[in-house]
Amino acid sequence: MNVAAARSPFAAVMISPMTSIAQFFRAPLQGKLSVSRVFVVYGIVGSLLYGCLEFMIDPFNLFLMRVYTIGGILYSAYVIVGTYRCAVNCKTPRMARFVRVSCVISLLLLPVITYMEWNGAVDSELLQLEQLNF
Repeated sequence: MNVAAARSPFAAVMISPMTSIAQFFRAPLQGKLSVSRVFVVYGIVGSLLYGCLEFMIDPFNLFLMRVYTIGGILYSAYVIVGTYRCAVNCKTPRMARFVRVSCVISLLLLPVITYMEWNGAVDSELLQLEQLNF
């Protein structure tokens, strides 16, 4: 492709949809986005979309619930790593350090929370709160 074609307004149309989807998922891992965009688009909106999948899963099917949980862990790790890599784009070094430390803590707590979820520790705590009428 020549330089004139690359600068044309229709250059985005020439890119295949799979390439743009791949770029969409690769951008946070390459550190090309702002932390706020990663947090809002991938963290909040992506998690809400992933959470909608749970409505299609039978809660009594333990295998599907485990697969759903593992997918959630992987997606959470993806968002945390993407946020860590995009910390370079923070305006101040102090904010970048805060974002990175938060990401490391979150990544370390992810397996702990998953273990508690799988062993029913989270459910039993919620049950106790429910019994106290909270």
